[in-house]
Parts: sequence; C-alpha cells; structure tokens
Amino acid sequence: MPRLLCKAIVLFYCVVLQPIAGYSVELTATQPTDSVPRLNNTALRLARNKNYAGALQLLKRAAAGRPSDTLLYNQAIILSQLKRYEEAANLLQQVPTFSHAQANQGIFFCMSGDVKTGLTLLENTAGGKNADKVAFNRAVAHLHARQFNEANRAASEAVRIRGGDPMYRLVKADALLGLKKYQEALSSYQALEKDTKLATMLPVRIGNALLGLKKYEEAAASFTNYLLSGDRSNQAEARFGLANALYGQKEFTKAVAEFRRAVQFRPQWLEARTGLGNALSSTRDYRSARIEYEAALAIKPDDPHVHLGLGVVSHRQGLHEEALEHFARTSNLLDPKDKDLADCFLSLGLTKLEMNQLDSALVHLNVAMRLNKDHPAAYAGASEVYRKKESSRYTLEYLEKAIRLSPQNDKMLTNKGNMYLKLGNMDEAYESFHWALNHNPQNINALNGLSISLLEKDRIEEAELVLDSVITRGHHKAFLYNNRGIVRSYMALKREKQKDMHSARQYYYRSIRDYERSRDLDSTHKTYYNNLGNVYKNTGEYDKAVKSYLGHLDRSAINNLGVLYARNAKGDYGRHYLNIAITIDSASLVYRYNRYKVYKEFFKDSLAKRPDILQGQDLMPTNSISSKYSKDGYINIYLYDYDFEHYEFPGDHYFPIQNALPAPPDYRPLDDLIAMQAVKESTTARVASPVRVTRKRMPKARRTRMAGSTKCPKIL
Repeated sequence: MPRLLCKAIVLFYCVVLQPIAGYSVELTATQPTDSVPRLNNTALRLARNKNYAGALQLLKRAAAGRPSDTLLYNQAIILSQLKRYEEAANLLQQVPTFSHAQANQGIFFCMSGDVKTGLTLLENTAGGKNADKVAFNRAVAHLHARQFNEANRAASEAVRIRGGDPMYRLVKADALLGLKKYQEALSSYQALEKDTKLATMLPVRIGNALLGLKKYEEAAASFTNYLLSGDRSNQAEARFGLANALYGQKEFTKAVAEFRRAVQFRPQWLEARTGLGNALSSTRDYRSARIEYEAALAIKPDDPHVHLGLGVVSHRQGLHEEALEHFARTSNLLDPKDKDLADCFLSLGLTKLEMNQLDSALVHLNVAMRLNKDHPAAYAGASEVYRKKESSRYTLEYLEKAIRLSPQNDKMLTNKGNMYLKLGNMDEAYESFHWALNHNPQNINALNGLSISLLEKDRIEEAELVLDSVITRGHHKAFLYNNRGIVRSYMALKREKQKDMHSARQYYYRSIRDYERSRDLDSTHKTYYNNLGNVYKNTGEYDKAVKSYLGHLDRSAINNLGVLYARNAKGDYGRHYLNIAITIDSASLVYRYNRYKVYKEFFKDSLAKRPDILQGQDLMPTNSISSKYSKDGYINIYLYDYDFEHYEFPGDHYFPIQNALPAPPDYRPLDDLIAMQAVKESTTARVASPVRVTRKRMPKARRTRMAGSTKCPKIL
C-alpha cells in the first residue's frame, strides 16, 4: 500500500474514530464571515482597479441577498463611473439620509446633461465640511450653462475655502474668460503654469485669452506650442484657436486651412463651420463660403453669426432681398461700437441702397464710416444715397471724401463729372472726366461725359470725334447715339449760322437717325423724344415737334413747348407752358429767362408790374452753347444722356472672432465608495453526548519498525 495512503488512514483514525470510540468533545468553531460586507468590499477593490462593471455585479448580488442603503449608494457611485448618470441620480433619491446624497444627485444630473435640475439640487445643498467641493461642482455646472457670473461667484467661494487646489483656480479663470475679462483670465492661467497636472490644459486656454486681447501673434505661438507638444487631448480646440489667430492677423488663406482641420475633428462644430465660412468670405470665395454657412445653419438655424455671414455673401452675389432677410436676424449682434463689424455695416448699408431704402441705408453707412474712416466705399455709398435723394451738395461732398481715399478710382471721378454736368458746371466736369480717362482710357461713361463737356465748351468737332470713335469700336449704347444726335444737331445749327445750308440739312438728317437708333436700342430712356422735337422745331416741322415733345413731357420738354409756341407768335401758349415749367423747377435760370422774353415780346405792358419776371433779363446764360446757337433768342434745352457708374469695391470682409470657450473640468462627486465592516458570528457545535467532558490527550505516537514501510500499521 502506498505510503501516503497509510498516513491518511492513521490520521482518520486519530481524529475521527478514536473520539467516537471513547470521548465526548465540545468543539468551538468560528463560522465564515457575513457575505454582504465581503461582496461590498470586494466590489470596492474592483472599482479601484477600474473594473466598474464587475464591481456593479457584485454590489447587485449583495443587494439581492440583503438590501442596504450603503449598497445602493455605492451602486450609484459605480453607475456614475459607467456614465449611467440618470440611473445613479435615481438611486440616490432612495438614500436621502446619506450626507452627500443630494449633492451627488445634483452632480449626476449635471453629468447626464440636465444642468438645470442638477444646479437646483446643488444650490440647495449645505456644504458643511465639503463646502469647497459643492462650490466647485456648482461652478462647473454654471460654466456648462454659460452662466459666467454665477460660475465666477461659486469658484471664488471654492478658492476662498480651499485656495490651494489648482483646479478651483482654473475654474475661476474659465469663468473670467467667459465674462470676457481676458487680462484677468490670462493672469490667472499664467499663475497656474508651474502645476504639471495642468500642463495639457493651459496652453489652449492661454491662447484663447490672448485672442480676446487681440494679441494674435502671441496667441498663435501658444496654440502652435501646444500642437508641437504631442498631446492630443485638446487637438481640435488648438486647431480652431490657431485658425482664429491667423484670421486675426488677416492671413485668411492659412486660416481657411486650419478651420478645415478643426471641422474635420468635429464636423458638427458650429463655431468652426462659421469661422471657415468667414475665412472663405474674406478670401472672396463666396460660393464656398455659402456652402459652409448653410452647413452651419443646419446645425443651428437661428445663429446670428451665420446669418451675418450669409447676409454679406448674399449682398456680394447680388441677392439683395435675401441679404436683407439674413441681416434682419442679426440685430442683436450688430454692435455699432465694434470696429470688427465695419464691413458688415457697409454691406448692410449698400444692400439697403440697392433696395432703395435710402434713409436706413444712410444710417448704416454712417456707422461704417465711423468704425472705419479709411474705407472709400462707405463715403461713395452715402454719395449715391444723396444723389438718389437729389441733394447735389451732399452728393459731391461725400464723393470728394471717397475720391481722397481712392484718388485713382476712375468710376468715382466719372460720377463726379456727371454731377457737374447735371449742375451745368462744364469746366469742373471736363476736369473730372479728364482725370478719370487718365486712369482708365477705356471708361465709356467718362468718354461720353468728356464729349458732352467738349460740346458745351463749343468744341463741337472734338465732341463728335470722341463719340464717333467710341461707337466705331463697337459700343452701341443708346445714350451714345442720343448724345451724338445732340452734337450733330448743334453742328447743323453751326452750319446754318455759317450759311452752309446743305451741310446743315445733312447734319439734321444724321441727327434724326441717331435719335431713332437710340430709341431702337433702349425705348425706356425717352430723352431722345425731347431732342428730336428740337430738331423738328429747327427745321420748321412744328407738328412733328409737338408730337415729339409730348412723347416725353418732362419739365425740359414743357420749356421747349413754350419756346415753340412763342416762336410761332402764340404768346399765351408760350406763357402758359413756361409758367408750368417754372412751377416744377423755380430755380431754373433758363425757364425764367424764356418767360421774361415771352413777356417782353407779347406782354410788355404787364412786365413793369412783374418785377419777379423782369429779373429774368439778367439770367441769360451767355456761356451756354444753347444760347450761342439759338435761332430765335430763346433757349432750347437738350437732354444729355449719361449713366452713373456702379461702384464695385472689392470686399474687404472681416468678421468678429468667436473665441472657443474651454470645456469645463470634470465634476467631482463628493464622496468615495463606502466600505462595510465584516461581522463574525460564533456558534457552538456539540457532537455525540450533551454531557460536557474533558478531552483526553492522545498518546504520543511511537515510532515503530513499520515507519516508512508500505505495510499498514496494527491498531492496538
């Protein structure tokens, strides 16, 4: 028999058979400890090793055997680690007697996203010895709710109670950043730089504070240093911050690249999408900018920054009604004191100008001028507003300011010349057109205006040569033919004065052909009717003249009708029409002079009683070509046709930078898991007889010859 088997038999005999054979024994034994504390404490050890799922299973087993508030509390803490915050908060409602249950319940609600409910619980929690932790969590919750004043107060309370905790001071600095107290936030962040635990959290925060202070180069350096560090926990925020820093330095192309990287990290990041749209607008890539803005609008349809960008882009794309709709949704964002919004106010003002909302346009253009005194577009836009309001003085005043800022802008110089044409100041008009053509010899409107000013300076042949050359080069515009018709009408009058009737008739014919060509090209500009009437009047075709004047019966045509009737000895009709013309425009020297001449010729007796009419004799415009070549002493008015230039300033778009607020630090539950004290239960087990006897000592085993043998020992 094997040796081990023999030893087992001996042991069984000594321990079991021998007591039964002759002894009654009282055995006192300690039973195993209670399983609930053991399971609870084992779960705590698993939780400390990050095995939260295993810990939760053990706690549930323990609770199934014997429910306990401690087990429920620990389950809530474990559930929070598993990010099952709502379940954790609901469990804590069942154990309100625990000192930190309400505070932790509030924290778990906040962590589940219900910050409002969580804050209510935290606000009603008495901190006690953990008042600093309650205040810290309250501050973090206020940061999540963007309630920065409240966050600052709660963080200040936490710092006051326990100022040595760097995380408390970090939360306070975050609140200051949210309050746009950038310098204070920067100082607070910099004071924490020696704490190695915050090494990955501070560079991006410092960069954002520098962005707020508009220290864009320093901000870019801070973001770049972080990106070079190799840490990836704040990669998206650093890319976005660097994009903003580059945008602030007006390195728009580089900013576009960084915004794209930020969007790649978080495609649904509203501020990154908007920033990318802004940067693309600043590079004048309006089509791509619209795509990004519309993607941002899908994320948040009522975001004013997105609508602001779309308003500017729509204006640039000529969608003025759409632009106004977008601008209407940015009223809370348009701060008239923010210099970064100068271009936005300019775009809004120019849009309203296009929509003929003149008074409102002027208000926004004035804001743009105040925010950026060096941009000519705002002054040019205001000039256009006053031109449409027929205020020549302010039109020229603002146009002069715009030209001083952009002296080589041929379009503004052309419009200045056109204004002087309208005022009859041919010397100033000629000078303006000359300078416009000096900067752009191909400017058609400037060439047209130059021909008119040459005509009025009695340089008729030169005027005809200019218009001939423009039309010959293929510029078939209605206003060019109309004005050449006027030039040829004066050429005919000049030839008549020189007694060259054959040549005069040829010019009259060419003139009529030009007016007809003008009509065929653009029938909306009906000025040619008036001018055609003058030709028929000069050639004695009075019925045709009257019919032509009636085709465009404005104040000039009414004046010409009065002259026509006066020339044909119909003084009453002449006086009637000239009185109407003066009623329309009492400031016209030509109308008043013609009326004086009618009274002098047909109503001389009553002229002495009308000193207001008598004054007209001194109003003869002696330098006017129309008076110089008048056939009857009356002055006929020809209507020149010219277009005002439409300004197209390249967009210098710049939008306010949206700083990215840092993600608040993690919440801190107030208590750790609670261990349970193991309880031991002692029982007395009695075997065989209930009589208490003394246990006999077993005899000492004697070594026999069989020791080490494979044979079984003999039992004595």
